[in-house]
Amino acid sequence: MSSLHNILSIAKKDLKGLFSEKTLILTIFIQLFIALFSSFLVVGLTSFYDPGSLSESDLKSANLGLAHRSEIILNGSTDGASYTIARGTEQSVTETLLYRLIEAGKLSKVPYPDYSTAGSDFYRCKIDGILLIPNTTIDGSDLIEIHIYLPKTDLKATILMLQLKEPLERFEQHVRDIRTTRLPGYTPIDLKYPEKPSNHYFEFIYVVLIPLLIFTPAFISGGLIIDFITEEFEQKTIDLLLVSPVTFSDILNGKILVATAIAPVQASVWIVLLSLNRISVQNPAMILIMVTAVTFILVLTGAFVSITLKNRGTSQLFYSLILIMLFLLCYIFQNSPMNLVTKLAIDSMEGSAYLAVYLLIASFLYAVLRHLMRYQSRYRSGYRRRS
Repeated sequence: MSSLHNILSIAKKDLKGLFSEKTLILTIFIQLFIALFSSFLVVGLTSFYDPGSLSESDLKSANLGLAHRSEIILNGSTDGASYTIARGTEQSVTETLLYRLIEAGKLSKVPYPDYSTAGSDFYRCKIDGILLIPNTTIDGSDLIEIHIYLPKTDLKATILMLQLKEPLERFEQHVRDIRTTRLPGYTPIDLKYPEKPSNHYFEFIYVVLIPLLIFTPAFISGGLIIDFITEEFEQKTIDLLLVSPVTFSDILNGKILVATAIAPVQASVWIVLLSLNRISVQNPAMILIMVTAVTFILVLTGAFVSITLKNRGTSQLFYSLILIMLFLLCYIFQNSPMNLVTKLAIDSMEGSAYLAVYLLIASFLYAVLRHLMRYQSRYRSGYRRRS
């Protein structure tokens, strides 16, 4: 009971000191921002590595200039049911097949009689892009080249291209349907497409966002235990603590308790905030157990490093190298903690066996740490150690 009281006293002291750690508070606020505005961030960050996710956006503010000399005329609807070809005459841009297909989309069209007029407005930023249709018939043998002029460094260039993708694909398919009938023995391949496209944000949410939020507190806890221990050595307060009825094991256990306990508390808050953002996280209890086990392993690693080196800067550097190595290993092993959290969050596995493995690793490291402390006899300051 006396040992437990000492451990809780040390833990209480370090817990109070956490509120004076400006770096920790700032990190928690950053995580809080990510969790609170996860839906907004998911859309923004996903657009960087998957611009196609923006294709469903309503972009009426993007203006596309159309200029051409074409004999392609549309009669009827844009579903490919009825088309006729007029030869030898210059047609208005509003009469072309491709223009009608684009008109069914989400862009604001601005017709021009020729390219020079459209180019003048484009360079004056009155329009966001130009689509130039060639003077080529659909059932002819000439190559149909469609020139698109977009801004060099502007998000609207990506937006315009994405909004043009569907009408251009429909136009291409219509041309193929007409021209391939001239090929002898041609039989189209029947391709099966999924009825419902997959969610663009699913991969980012469950592979990147959730593991990042869940394990960031664990990474921080490993650094906190280093600060807790090295601070005692550098300020010589470890000697004053050992004069009191507190053993070194009590000091170490109290600090480990605080550094480990704050991670699952933060992770549980992030899970709740994600749920409020309509991001479903399955198996929250098992995820919290996984976070606790991984945090305990990282905290024990940080404790061993700090006790060995006794210098804050050197210990943090060495811990960072270990953390980077472990982070890279997560992408090699199939059942790494990050992959397990992803699988648990989407309820695609039973993770109890793997949780037991990580808990056994944590228990083994704790036993090794206690064994090393028991047989190490002196501090760098010259005082006798007490187990």
